[in-house]
Amino acid sequence: MIVRYVEQYPTEDHGRRGGETERVAYRVGRGPHAPDRRDDAMADDHAGPHIELIENGPLRYRRGREGERQGALLRPDRTEIEARENVLLCRCGASDRKPFCDNTHVGIGFTSEKKWKPGAGSMIDHVGERVTIHDNRALCAHVEYCVEDLPNVFDRSKRPWVNPDGASAEEIIALCRKCPSGALSCTVDGVLYRDYADRPPAVIATREGPYYLEGYVEVPGEPFSQGHSQEHCTLCRCGESRNKPLCDGKHWDVGFVDREE
Repeated sequence: MIVRYVEQYPTEDHGRRGGETERVAYRVGRGPHAPDRRDDAMADDHAGPHIELIENGPLRYRRGREGERQGALLRPDRTEIEARENVLLCRCGASDRKPFCDNTHVGIGFTSEKKWKPGAGSMIDHVGERVTIHDNRALCAHVEYCVEDLPNVFDRSKRPWVNPDGASAEEIIALCRKCPSGALSCTVDGVLYRDYADRPPAVIATREGPYYLEGYVEVPGEPFSQGHSQEHCTLCRCGESRNKPLCDGKHWDVGFVDREE
């Protein structure tokens, strides 16, 4: 039996000291909750801020080294949560120490299985006089900024539900930038608005839904679908998404919006 020691679940005082972790022994390749983690040498291939997907377990957020392009961990109001370079983030929805993992996923039998076909979804172009809106429903986290902010453009009671001439180009550009999942992007006068280089790398733990990833925080190995943003996406926090690790809006159905952080 090979035993590997890895930084794992937070100790009792981690909330005060920014993600303090304890060392736990795993039997490599054995047991349903043994993390499928890459070796350190492989992790070095992604030196910038990135998320590692631990099988049937939390998300490992490797923020990068201080003084370089280090990613932040933010609250819903975008104030910073003190955290070490590597932290484990809950994605089962049941931790008492959100956004950090407290090992609850083991007791509840959390599975990270993706129920949708990897890479499922395709992009639809809604062409207007000046603006073309690109939409991939499989990426959508159903945060609903679009229907709330621009109801003359995005109206679910109509088919097609997108009217690219329903608002100014500037308003549509701003809305696509606000879309956290990357499901919506647009082209205006031949310029594609999908990735935003001016945003610093961050993971935002939203109160009523998924993790927002911005600023090119990578998710290595995830087979994103057509038209996805390389700069931002949303990851499931409630544990019930059918498209894990991506959010599919299931947090609305399971009552995650009512849970205390």
